[in-house]
Amino acid sequence: MFQYLLPLFMFLLMGCSKTPTVDYDPNFPTASLQTYAIVSKASQQSNPLNEERIRDAVMTEMQQKGYTATDKKTADFHISFASIVKEDVPSNVSFGFGLGSFSSGVGTSIGASHRPTKDQGELHINMIDPETQKTFWRTVYTKDIRDFSSPQARTDYFNTIVTTMLKDFPAHTSPK
Repeated sequence: MFQYLLPLFMFLLMGCSKTPTVDYDPNFPTASLQTYAIVSKASQQSNPLNEERIRDAVMTEMQQKGYTATDKKTADFHISFASIVKEDVPSNVSFGFGLGSFSSGVGTSIGASHRPTKDQGELHINMIDPETQKTFWRTVYTKDIRDFSSPQARTDYFNTIVTTMLKDFPAHTSPK
């Protein structure tokens, strides 16, 4: 029996893992990019402390990829980000119960179910060509909102999420 439970458990865990969605324009010349500017403005419903954490995480990640932050007017590309909270998203799991009887071929039942909801957060990061204002690279990450034990736990969380999201963005290579 145990030999069947372990693979089932591993399958369920793998189903819970989330990866960011990435889309990009394969014809955009990313090899020539050297400098960036973050152009996002905090939305009215967002948490300004989290917005700052996300901004810092994006800047750290871009620096590690070899890009240099500069002002909006001279940047090779712009970065915008938005955090969106979706409240009461239905869960993929539902709970139910039923009552019934069976007598002489006649049956009746009464059923009721409850589908729990949860809040989800989405983080969108867009790389934008400043000349055309078109997005050439985009990533979106969706995850259930969780509680944090401290401000440092929030910072660590956003650092991890942004690193995961920007993993596939091409690093700047210095000309030789």
